[in-house]
Amino acid sequence: MYLTGLIHRERLFELAKRWFANRLEADDGRFVTELLSFENLITGPTIRSFLQDIHANARISTASFRRLILKDQLRDRIIATCPSPSPRAAMLFDQYRKCPEEFFPKTPTDILLGCRDDGRILGMIRVKRIRRVAEKCSRRVADSLASTIRNRARMLAEGRARAAGVTFDQLRSSNAAMQEDFNAAEQIVSQLFRDREISFESDQMRIDDVMGCKFIGTEEELARIEQAIEAHPGAAIVEREVHRGRYNDTNLLVDLELPPAGAIIDRMHHRNWCFAGGRGLDPETLARDFPSYVESGARTFRVEIILTTMEELIESEFGHSIHEERIIAQRSTVEYRGRIARNASFLIEYLLRLAISPTATIETLPIVMWGRYLPDTFSSAVWKLYGIRHGVALMDSFVPEPGEMLGVSG
Repeated sequence: MYLTGLIHRERLFELAKRWFANRLEADDGRFVTELLSFENLITGPTIRSFLQDIHANARISTASFRRLILKDQLRDRIIATCPSPSPRAAMLFDQYRKCPEEFFPKTPTDILLGCRDDGRILGMIRVKRIRRVAEKCSRRVADSLASTIRNRARMLAEGRARAAGVTFDQLRSSNAAMQEDFNAAEQIVSQLFRDREISFESDQMRIDDVMGCKFIGTEEELARIEQAIEAHPGAAIVEREVHRGRYNDTNLLVDLELPPAGAIIDRMHHRNWCFAGGRGLDPETLARDFPSYVESGARTFRVEIILTTMEELIESEFGHSIHEERIIAQRSTVEYRGRIARNASFLIEYLLRLAISPTATIETLPIVMWGRYLPDTFSSAVWKLYGIRHGVALMDSFVPEPGEMLGVSG
């Protein structure tokens, strides 16, 4: 995975490629632990400063921010800041109040919500959750390998045709035979990871929306905001896309320039690193490693910026383009969801779970790309990072203690 929102995206990408080939190095756990401990401290202030600049240059009241950890909180806040909703919004709010269970309750999120002086929502900053990053990485792997697997399956079918003395077009295959070809092709391609014959380029694994900002305003305000972004000396728009349909917005990919490394290091000089003490590295190690981490990283990082109206925000949280429904639709339209894609998702999520777990050292990787696993295997590996025995069997309570005989009374 090539996460453009990180300053150490190159090193993380090389690590992920090694893990796909089952090549674990001794300091991998330490690196990913520091990555998830340091990155927000490096990029977060730059994003907040950038937003303040944009608000000021676009002549929009300065925002105050509050942290949200559930989508329910965002929906409740939207309702609270719309005292005079349109008939459409009022109808959607009423549906939500009557049956909140229809709106994906308790969905976790990580949002910094910005509000205007009068309390109305101005925008938000969000960081993509670990599982969503793993899913996106899995889709990138799937997209890269789907045609390879299909071509290999066709070669197997062509072999069956030759054995039957007919051309490929004349071959009549049952669904079971075609599935067998696909399974065999999938196994052959998966073995290429073990033989280190598959590698990826960064563009194939690029994820640009790990960090995201959303501006909410009128069409006139959004035009001023986009002009302010274009004119900002520390920002460069690298892609612009306009969405029209069930959901309408303008989507920008923007590279933000960081302050000088020395300024970032000085800002953290008196930082208390105890917040990361439960991640397997002691505070002294984090304090010692932070300067070199900053100095060796990239000088820019990428954020996704969405410009949209309050009406469209309401539709995306309550109406015909609910964000969670779009996620489900994305999952259902993935062309290839076989074992290789699942293993990629398992490995990337395990990598990121390791980074926030109480351990920074592992001996082996629990998943290899050419293996076959149940989700239980992955879950057990993650729980092990936290020192928790996972998967207690239903009948465990009936297993006798040492020295006891089941069914024998004293």
